[in-house]
Parts: sequence; C-alpha cells; structure tokens
Amino acid sequence: MDTYQNISAGNPVLDGIKVNFGEYVARMRSRDDAHRINGIPDYAFAMDLKLREEIRKIPFFYSLSKKVAVHAEARYRQILTASSVLAGPNQFGDLYEMTQDCAKRLGIGSPNLYVLHDQSVNAFTYASDTVTPTIVVHSGMVERMTPGELKCVIGHECGHVHNEHQVYMSIYNLISGALSGAGSLMQLLSTSSVFLFLQWSRAAEVTCDRAAMICSDNIEDAVNVNKKLAYGSFINREEEVDIEDLRRQLDELSTTASVFTEIGSTHPASIRRVLASEAFAHCELLYRWRPELKKPGMVLHTKEETDAECEKYTAVFKQSEKR
Repeated sequence: MDTYQNISAGNPVLDGIKVNFGEYVARMRSRDDAHRINGIPDYAFAMDLKLREEIRKIPFFYSLSKKVAVHAEARYRQILTASSVLAGPNQFGDLYEMTQDCAKRLGIGSPNLYVLHDQSVNAFTYASDTVTPTIVVHSGMVERMTPGELKCVIGHECGHVHNEHQVYMSIYNLISGALSGAGSLMQLLSTSSVFLFLQWSRAAEVTCDRAAMICSDNIEDAVNVNKKLAYGSFINREEEVDIEDLRRQLDELSTTASVFTEIGSTHPASIRRVLASEAFAHCELLYRWRPELKKPGMVLHTKEETDAECEKYTAVFKQSEKR
C-alpha cells in the first residue's frame, strides 16, 4: 500500500492536490525519460558523447579512475568543510535556492554548494557514485556575476552531474594534477590519450553551457557569463560584445599558432563558448525544455544542425586541416 495515498483525506489544505508518491515518481520519471536518448540527456553535445566513447576504450583506465574518484573526492570534501562555506537556507540562501531550482529543472538530486574564498573567476564540480555531488563557486565569481548569471554558473555545474561526467571529470583532474595519485596514473597514459581527455573536457563544457541555458531565467544571462569570461571586467558591459565581430575574431584565431596552446586547455576559448551558446539559443531542443522562453518569430535549428555549428566554433583546428 502506498504510504502517502490517503494523506490528503479530510485535510482542507491538501484537498484536490495529488500527493500520491507513486504517481509523483512516475511523473518525474516520465519527464526525465522524455529528455533522454539511450540514457543520455538529449541536449548533450554530440562531440562530448563521441569522445566519451573513445575514452571508455582505454583499457582499465575507466574502472581505475572510478575507484580513485571515490577516495580523492571524499578527501576534498573534508578540505572544503574546513576552508569554505556550505550554502544553505541560513547562509548564501540565494545560491542555495538557485542550486535547488537548477537540480529540480534538470531532474537530479540537489548537490552541495560551497563558496570558496578565491578571487579567480571559477566554479567546478566534484562527484562520484558514492557521495553527493559537490559544486564549488569561487568568491570572485560571486562578486562579478549578476544573480541571473550566477544561476547559469550553477546550472552549468549541475549539467556535469546530469550528464554523469563524474568519472570523466576525475580523469581530467588526474591529468591536471588536482587529485592525489595523479603522478602514478599519468604514467598509464600516452600523449595521444592525454589530448583525447583534454578534447573531451572542452566538448563537455559546451554540453554544460547548454544546461546553464536550460536552467536560466533569461537565456542572455547564460551567454553573458561567457562574455564576461572573455573580457574579464567587473563592469556589466556585455552589450558591447558584438557576435559578428567575435566570429571574425575567431577566424583570425584559427589562423594563428595560438591553436597549439588551445589543444592543451581543458576549456574552449571564451569567444568559442559565446558563439556555441548563441547557436544553442536558436536550437529547437532548448525550447522543448523551456517553451515559455521562446520568442515570437524565432528561426530555430535542429539539434543536428546546432551540433554541427558548435563543432565548427569549438574545433581547435579547422575542418579542412583535419586528416
């Protein structure tokens, strides 16, 4: 018998409200299934998925990284508890509510969110299969972003959880030396494998920028986060960043030796992320998640068309240069 089946009986406050727990779970699962393809969120960047498959082919490394992640991330949680502030109803309540709302929107359990004293503009996520995911937002990010932009930052990090990037992110942390044991595990990787993980990490950021849009109250907030990462100002001057000028800037970037620096980066260049976010802002899939944000007269593109455009923007080398 469903424990919650008759909770509203005779209660005038709850009268007419469906509180059957079984029905609630069924509705949530139905909503989640509607936005998944083969168990993967439907908005995930195709290049993210393709590179994950390549990573899983590396012998033993996937299973080994899962084991390392459980211990390393639990240890990092202890460090955070001692050196940062855990958001909750009574401290950083606005960030706590944003986290709750983003998690509900994506259909995931609510992560813990810590605010860490660090003036760099950054946020990141730690997670494993055995602990509650942890989002860390630097104080520099909190100071520079508007409330709407901060919600997109949190939505981006929730996107890592929603797409089950946990193990792959652990691999990234091993590569970057952020977790204990990186030195010995790095010896198992070839140079080509390292660049494969870095390429995946850049693609995963595109996926999670899309999650930020899905969680946003205003789609422009998600684009503005990446604009601020590009120009780095405390002042809100995002309207002065012109998309067409950025496209020309990207063309220039693609013809210089700086691309060799980019292939060693875990994140796409900020101007690439702005353009990829702009592309997803015109994707019909976004408005399946958020139909209320669709504006009259919008010309929308399919997910496949959007993925192709985003690959063009985020590929370090031009398509014609690939072998």
